[in-house]
Amino acid sequence: MPSVKLVPYDPSYLQSVIAWRNEPLAVRHNPFKKMSEEELDKMFAEAGTNLSMLGKHEGFSWFISVDGIAVGVLSLKNISHSMSYAEIGYSVTESHQAKGIATAAVRLMVDKIFAESKLRRLLAYVHEENHASRRVLEKLGFQEEGLLREHYVINGIPVNEVLYGLLKREWVSAE
Repeated sequence: MPSVKLVPYDPSYLQSVIAWRNEPLAVRHNPFKKMSEEELDKMFAEAGTNLSMLGKHEGFSWFISVDGIAVGVLSLKNISHSMSYAEIGYSVTESHQAKGIATAAVRLMVDKIFAESKLRRLLAYVHEENHASRRVLEKLGFQEEGLLREHYVINGIPVNEVLYGLLKREWVSAE
């Protein structure tokens, strides 16, 4: 297993992000908002990475570094401060999928979130047919909580999403 680390955004990652967002599996499973290079750069540059500042950012993001190369991105968004929950998201470039990288990276992110913030619950929405991503969450102890019919519109087509949840008190980070 390669060495997986979470690192902050660096502008040198931008072209890789643009390429990832256009890969066939990413396009098929994610409702990406169309954004210019400048908008993407600004979004990642303004995202938080320090969870002690949870109330100061609308979202947080970290990049997945494998042996010093950025191969994916993780996010924490839709944060409810009053209810102490938030949504996670993650994506790994197709060339680095099926190698345990997503599982290792999401594990690191969940460890970080539960150790460094007051969040008590994490949610994830996954395209019903994205079996690999669903398996990542299940391996980490997320529970399937329901099917959201036609929850997202991807490429103009309404698709079902599966809702997963994880409570802080249930979290076990050991592999």
